[in-house]
Amino acid sequence: MPLGTFGKITLSWLVVTVGSLSLFVAAKNNIDAHRIENMKARERMRKANQGEYPDSYRKL
Repeated sequence: MPLGTFGKITLSWLVVTVGSLSLFVAAKNNIDAHRIENMKARERMRKANQGEYPDSYRKL
């Protein structure tokens, strides 16, 4: 089945749109994964820094 000019243009737009949306979702998931990793690291640092310390450790 040969495609006409408009069929080729429509198919091209379909490929570009689907590809763009797929790349956007992949990038978003990657950014979310890094954000979650950073939040966990901050939470570990926050938990590790709790408690009472002698005055010799404080900067004045």
